[in-house]
Amino acid sequence: MESSFKPKLDSNYSYYVLSVLLVVYIFNFLDRQIIAILANDIREDLGISLSDLGFLYGTAFAIFYSIVGIPLAKLADTWHRNYLISGGVAIWSLMTAASGLMRSFVGLAICRIGVGIGESSASPAAYSLLSDYFSTNVKTTVYSIYSSGIYIGGGIGIFLGGWIADSWNNIYPIAEQAPFQLAGWQIAFISVGLPGLLIALLVLTIKEPIRGHSEGIKIEKEERPFFEAGKVLSGILPISSLVSLLYKKEKSTEIYYQIFMTFGVISLVTIMSYLTGDLLQWGAFGLGLFTLLSWIQTVKLNDPIAFSLGFKSKTIIFSMIGFPLISFMGYAVSAFLPAYFIETFEVTKTVAGRNLGLQSAIFGFFGLLTGGLFSDYLRKKYLNGRIYVGIFAVVTSPISIILALQSKDLFTFYVFHIIWSYVSTLWVGLCVATVTDMVLPRMRAMISAFWILMASVVGLSLGPYSIGKLADYFISLDYSSANSISYSIQIWCSVFIISLIALALAAKYLPEEENSKVERARLLGEQI
Repeated sequence: MESSFKPKLDSNYSYYVLSVLLVVYIFNFLDRQIIAILANDIREDLGISLSDLGFLYGTAFAIFYSIVGIPLAKLADTWHRNYLISGGVAIWSLMTAASGLMRSFVGLAICRIGVGIGESSASPAAYSLLSDYFSTNVKTTVYSIYSSGIYIGGGIGIFLGGWIADSWNNIYPIAEQAPFQLAGWQIAFISVGLPGLLIALLVLTIKEPIRGHSEGIKIEKEERPFFEAGKVLSGILPISSLVSLLYKKEKSTEIYYQIFMTFGVISLVTIMSYLTGDLLQWGAFGLGLFTLLSWIQTVKLNDPIAFSLGFKSKTIIFSMIGFPLISFMGYAVSAFLPAYFIETFEVTKTVAGRNLGLQSAIFGFFGLLTGGLFSDYLRKKYLNGRIYVGIFAVVTSPISIILALQSKDLFTFYVFHIIWSYVSTLWVGLCVATVTDMVLPRMRAMISAFWILMASVVGLSLGPYSIGKLADYFISLDYSSANSISYSIQIWCSVFIISLIALALAAKYLPEEENSKVERARLLGEQI
């Protein structure tokens, strides 16, 4: 049944909705990040490698998060958003709790996939809901408050995870003597997962508003929302996407492209699996890469003007290389720094979670906020103002994390970790702002989806795994786990060089392309 509720914008109830959604986002990142502080215990109990941990932290979560997120974003535009978010919270909370019952790598990987699928429902629907509860005058502030859940949840996640695991292990130092023979890391997953079910119920107190009323736009009701979401999913998955092209009788060149793309991805997966011995990692990555390429083809066929403005823009292409490579390192450091810190400075998980979590939460949020403010200030003076801030982040981030890893005492480590937490988040808001300014307003959701896919497929699915794989190599040479992680992170910081070159090239093309976007759209047939 279509909603008839028309809320007063910016009301007290609107801020209640914002508060509930902020709690949802905090739990989103709490459940996502907790595995980082538990990494050493998981590795020891399950007998897995650092690259396996990278897979659990990144790839298993990211690939299915991005794949399922595409049709769920469509569902968020056509179905009850409060039900969608509530269902997603319940799924990821149950899968987080179920992670605590797993005693194998495969079982834990399946649970992480479930967490990714559940969490993919949250943000598209939340942003859509907030747009119908707040006026344009305060939306930027509202979205910033909502986004703060990234750092609050991440910080709370590694603190709670460390504290719960340490407390349980102190009470039951021998896991076999603990209730149900559960180890501390397992209890941590269960303890942070189950309360999410209450949050799922809390979300149901949010009233579904009339879609688009805040902008005075009437949105036609979609009669078959799940069918339409299913069509979107079938259009991006292997085999079904080819069947869809044949059913629609698309041009033979598009069908040949799909076949060539399929064999190309299979070849890449085969070669990388042979070289690394990690079929699960590269199979999942191949599925994510196929989804990304198939989705781009779908955009090309359904909206050729948006495809030309978005995917033929040198600024956007170079930005989509430069910025995801920053996230490549950001996710990797988040995944392995707690384990390095615990072993190097011989501190408990509680201390590591409290100190690293607090620093990351406070200075990460501060970096996100000031990065946006400073880039907007520079943007008024220079068209490339936002990219200049991104370049500053690219230059300072590797310096700060390398100096942190080379620190010999806690105080020095904390200083450079705080700097890293700040500078490595300066770019987060300005990336989307940069690429969305390169296209027309109706295309901004599409180009934002491109960013999410790139950040997931390139950043989250490759970053933690790659650092873990190189660290495994150092371990095979009899280096300690901490030194192996340190050397791996420092070597992989070389990707910042590629990021710097890409952003410099983006800055070169941005002024001309941004100033000509409307004219180029007209020439392509856009009615403006």
